[in-house]
Amino acid sequence: MTELPLAGKRILVTRAKEQAEALSSLIRRYGGTAVEVPLIAFQAPVDDARSEAMLNALDSYEWLVFTSANGVRFFIERLRELPLTGQSLPVRIAAVGTKTEEALIRYGLRADLIPESFVAEGLLEALSTKVKKGNRLLLVRGNLGRSLLPKELTELGVQVEELIVYETVCPPEAKAELRAALKRTPVDYATFTSSSTVSHYAKLLKELEAEGVNPTAKIVCIGPISARTARQCRLSVDLMPAQYTIEAMVEQLVLHTKGEKEYD
Repeated sequence: MTELPLAGKRILVTRAKEQAEALSSLIRRYGGTAVEVPLIAFQAPVDDARSEAMLNALDSYEWLVFTSANGVRFFIERLRELPLTGQSLPVRIAAVGTKTEEALIRYGLRADLIPESFVAEGLLEALSTKVKKGNRLLLVRGNLGRSLLPKELTELGVQVEELIVYETVCPPEAKAELRAALKRTPVDYATFTSSSTVSHYAKLLKELEAEGVNPTAKIVCIGPISARTARQCRLSVDLMPAQYTIEAMVEQLVLHTKGEKEYD
């Protein structure tokens, strides 16, 4: 019987608790042990009259833009709290990638635009050929969203309004759970699917190193944005897939264990 490629490998999964299983199941499929330590959590912000006004005036925008699956979930949850009617949204929808599109489909919605590259730069490039000067665009995002999209779209003459539908925080129990995971048995790989998980890991790691915890896990980032954050935090990025999805990330892990391909 052929041994699965990730057999014997302990792989840290830092995604939010409600999102970890998708990645963990892929790791287990290839024989690896998924060590779940959520280093990120999401919460709805305090409601305000401004956000309610935006949601009640969706038909005044030409484009509704989602930059994450979380944005879709929190947007729909907030929308359902309002006395609105109808199942469809009276606006064209842009999604940053396939996972965000899948989130839309779960709520019966479909994206009119998805970029080839699943990052803000790719979304900006795709939108720039569709929007017109004077168009109104509602950008749905979290509180730590990058400034690239609103800045560049505004320079194109688009009227961009931002709707913050969730806030990103580090779970209070994260340090204790990370300490326990790293001290129990060495972790071979630490995976990161967002810049926030990288930042929280680096901060907690600094505190844990002062306690004598010195992990040797290879750093695996889902894409260039999280990889850049890792380097800014003085972490060495060992692996990054060409396509920015969890499936591609696990494939990269499998290839690395086989010695077939390594991130340069």
